[in-house]
Amino acid sequence: MEYLMTYGWAILVVMIVGIVMWQLGIFNIGSTALTSSGFGKLKPQLAGTGMTAGGVFTGVFTNGVGTTVTITSLLVNETMSGGSICSTSSIPSPAAISAGDNFKVTASGCPTGNSGDVYALKVSLGYSVTVGGITTAHTDSGTIRGPRE
Repeated sequence: MEYLMTYGWAILVVMIVGIVMWQLGIFNIGSTALTSSGFGKLKPQLAGTGMTAGGVFTGVFTNGVGTTVTITSLLVNETMSGGSICSTSSIPSPAAISAGDNFKVTASGCPTGNSGDVYALKVSLGYSVTVGGITTAHTDSGTIRGPRE
């Protein structure tokens, strides 16, 4: 029983030291990777996507719908600081995007931060598709997360 108590206290001390070191950031080797999740048909191309320290978001997306789409709206919310909406968003011009083509969207007025700080944006793209003379409206949304540039 005495051995179990000795080993128990030793393991507890090692765990506390490890947690303190983790909280101090000693094990933080690098910055956060740029990731996306939740997008269905309009996929972000992460190599062309980012946010500046001044709060300007630029995103390159690919039309994966399989037919020409017309981008009708863009809404960008910064989710880490209370969900504030970026004030100015611009959709591509012309708004008609062929299947498989890339297009660029921008949003400014997002919360500012320091270079390297992590951001998380909820991006919602409204688009319409015309098939057989019938036009239907859709929305594709997801989250993009990464370090500010």
